[in-house]
Amino acid sequence: MKYLLLLSVLLVGCTTDTSGIAADSGKPDGKQWLIVDNLNLGRKLTIIDAATHQGMDRLRGVATIQSLFKGDLNLQYRFYWYDSNNVQLNNATTAWTPLSLHGKQQIQVQSVALVHNANHFKIYVREVE
Repeated sequence: MKYLLLLSVLLVGCTTDTSGIAADSGKPDGKQWLIVDNLNLGRKLTIIDAATHQGMDRLRGVATIQSLFKGDLNLQYRFYWYDSNNVQLNNATTAWTPLSLHGKQQIQVQSVALVHNANHFKIYVREVE
């Protein structure tokens, strides 16, 4: 029984946590706007703005990511677009984009919706080991 418990602890310690933080441009005033799935990353990073802007014929999403950490962070981010019924439009067809933030750095990232009926987006940011 002791060995089974020890093995379980070791397996949990070896897993890679791929969760991160997310923001929804459709809920800028709501309490669910910033979603923190990884508390360790949530202490190091925040998304201070996520807004949409109408371009020539497509919606453009802009998010401002800020490091709260003194050191460097190796991250990845991805935009997911949704229609007005909150149905996801691009089923993870885009790749994760690498992003490096240095101590306390703030940076804007952006994406353009690939379809005309996009209404809002969610941006997900995760840490790369």
